[in-house]
Amino acid sequence: MEAILALLFCVFFLWVIWELFALVGDMAERRGQDRLLWQVTAIFINPFGAIILLWLFVSVQENR
Repeated sequence: MEAILALLFCVFFLWVIWELFALVGDMAERRGQDRLLWQVTAIFINPFGAIILLWLFVSVQENR
């Protein structure tokens, strides 16, 4: 039972990490930036830092 709970915890933890990096990519695309570049940035600084940088320095592009 403990092994199953540990496995479920690991799967949940990996899913949360995946979602953080997906959020960074989605935010970059909405702002007209390169998705891969910002995801690599998120790897080197951290996803929360990349999210803050996107919020502060890049504005959202309006659909025309």
